[in-house]
Amino acid sequence: MGRTVPSFRMVLEGEIARWKGFAEALPIGSDKEAFEELMNSCRCYASAAGAAVRPIVSEVMFMAILLAQQKEIGRNKAQLEKLEVGNSHKQ
Repeated sequence: MGRTVPSFRMVLEGEIARWKGFAEALPIGSDKEAFEELMNSCRCYASAAGAAVRPIVSEVMFMAILLAQQKEIGRNKAQLEKLEVGNSHKQ
């Protein structure tokens, strides 16, 4: 019988489960929601992470979180620029 290698998604979910104590210790509300959003960011990039050569799971998680944050920063900048342009036309 051959060995079965767990998929990256399975490994990722295991790593996320290891953060359960941290997540449970967070204050109820926005901190817990933010943590879950970060973990969902990791899940969104699981396919790309699986393509990495011998990934260290926590490094891939941090990269996924950074990518999601960078995209959010870009969206916020674009929205801010629209507001600034709109306000400059009103003056």
